[in-house]
Amino acid sequence: MEKWAAKELSGVDLGDVRRNKRLIKIVEDLAAQPDSSVPQASGNMAATKAVYNFWKSPYFPASEIRQGHIDSTIERIKEHQIVLAIQDTTNIDLTNHPKTKGVGYLDHRQSSGLKVHSTFAATSNGVPLGIIEQ
Repeated sequence: MEKWAAKELSGVDLGDVRRNKRLIKIVEDLAAQPDSSVPQASGNMAATKAVYNFWKSPYFPASEIRQGHIDSTIERIKEHQIVLAIQDTTNIDLTNHPKTKGVGYLDHRQSSGLKVHSTFAATSNGVPLGIIEQ
């Protein structure tokens, strides 16, 4: 798993080699247990807190992490003549989380949350290549 994560995120530069290594460790831990929560995948409370602190870091935008994956996806796309770009829009409904601030309306004014629109790349045989836009 480590070699995959390191290769996938090789283009990421979070401004400090320790952050880059931490990102790879987080991805490894979460990918090794995809059906687990962050605390379960992290293994202990200190590691869990470190993951959440990493995600809240003011030193780099989340887009830097995503761009590393997108760049790797584009490299995989170049290996195929035909690639499908599959789009999906998902609602993250936060209506029942009244302390959450800064989100917009979903389908009507009584619902609040986020709309996430992603474009996934896949081969014509259905092999996923990765996210190309989000």
